[in-house]
Amino acid sequence: MSPRRGAILAAALAAAAAAAAAREVPVVLLHTTDLHGRIVNAIPNGDDSPDAGLLRIATRIREIRAVAPAALHVDCGDTIQGTPESLATRGRIMLDALARVGCNAWVPGNHEFDWGLDVLRGLVRDAPFPVLAANIGTRAGAAAPALPGAVAWTMAEADGVRVAFVGTTHPGIPGWLLPDYLGDAEIGSSVAAVRAVLPAVRAAKPDILVLMIHESAREEADVASPGASAFAAQFPEFDVILGGHSHEAVAARSFGSTLYAQAGCHGAFLGRVDLLYDTLARRVVRKAGVLLPVDGSIAPDPDLAAALAPALEAAHRDLDRPRATVREPLEGAAQATPGDDAGARLLRAAIAAASGAEVVIHGRLAGHLPKPGPVTDRDLWRIVPYENRIGLCHLTAAELKEILEEALAQPGDRPVMGITGLVCDVDPAAPAGSRVLRLTLPDGRSPHARRRFSTALNSHVLATGGRRFPAVRRLAFQPESRLELTRIDTRDALRRWLEKRTTVGPADLPPPGCRVTRTAPAR
Repeated sequence: MSPRRGAILAAALAAAAAAAAAREVPVVLLHTTDLHGRIVNAIPNGDDSPDAGLLRIATRIREIRAVAPAALHVDCGDTIQGTPESLATRGRIMLDALARVGCNAWVPGNHEFDWGLDVLRGLVRDAPFPVLAANIGTRAGAAAPALPGAVAWTMAEADGVRVAFVGTTHPGIPGWLLPDYLGDAEIGSSVAAVRAVLPAVRAAKPDILVLMIHESAREEADVASPGASAFAAQFPEFDVILGGHSHEAVAARSFGSTLYAQAGCHGAFLGRVDLLYDTLARRVVRKAGVLLPVDGSIAPDPDLAAALAPALEAAHRDLDRPRATVREPLEGAAQATPGDDAGARLLRAAIAAASGAEVVIHGRLAGHLPKPGPVTDRDLWRIVPYENRIGLCHLTAAELKEILEEALAQPGDRPVMGITGLVCDVDPAAPAGSRVLRLTLPDGRSPHARRRFSTALNSHVLATGGRRFPAVRRLAFQPESRLELTRIDTRDALRRWLEKRTTVGPADLPPPGCRVTRTAPAR
């Protein structure tokens, strides 16, 4: 081959290689979910790393963008509820932090409604990034949109590649929150919302389609959640589905040609999805997902830490402040009857004192029980991780019995609700529907059939607790029950109850409300 022909061939090969490289564009998607207020993880839950949280996630994001400046970051919800710093700022510290790390889109989760629609509306109004809420509508006849400023989808660009994000929240929200929380917002089917918005998304001709759902990979039929596999089957054009809600850590899972990923919870992971987009074929030709651990090996982002330091310091100042002292173990050695463990009775005592209710039906909210020694606000957050409010209604003994039957029928390891104020004889081995044998007054007398007891239950259960307690909602919403949703917060009620006593032992808890009486052989 002549030198001239060799030079021409080399130039042609170089041009071909350059063209091949130019047609394949890497796109990096970073995702978080279920942060639950964790700027830092000051109140670790279960196996959480105490070093998780947004301060270290910010470092991960900054390091990735130093190499891939066009990397996009999105969050799939349950972002604002769960820590003192977020409660103190009504979620604004979380959205401020997301803005500072360059969030490109956010889907509200079910816990975004925990402080009511007005709080969420203010956050959406002021959010400096798109808030995606395709299935959050407005009640007919409302004077104004429920979430003005929220959109069904948005478009972002990464190195010239157009990425469309469609976002939906969990359709089961009305089963977890009472109408007082939702206001004029209506939560519709997530599948129907995606179907309705896709024509407009397709018309915009995106290169890559991403669906963000505050739902998980699995179907939850009881709360109308189809799961990511159903979305992928019905809408195969989505290259990626990013999920949340169930707190599962999923680096990458395939549903047909769609990649599904979910970044755990509490800021323990930053999810990363790498896509390779072929500009000539106009499609994604390669997908991969990984979860990047967020732990003590990652330094907190100094700029974000400095910006949020005053709010964090103020919110954490009282976390280790003693509210009372536990003088001896609260949990006895004997096996507790259903719903009557010390943690449940502790909450019922505090709720009864705060509400003045004759009867309290409640179970544990979490597994933590304070040990002998000081009880601090950190303990209170572990005992009561959610800002549930207390509802008061007036129910007969027969209606209370129906509610307890429903509680005893909960499957698996679901926490059972017990009762304080009346005594309940139960046979857990009896067939469902006949496990409550009788209800009596504390002195052993039978209550009058028409007597109505002022009864306290938490707002989550009154909303059916995710459709697990339909009888509760039906009975509480009868006109004769005179339901009142109070402003009493369960954690605040417990704090006041402890402070009033200063020292607490088993004798300060109400007696067990259930007595096991066997009428059939245990199964």
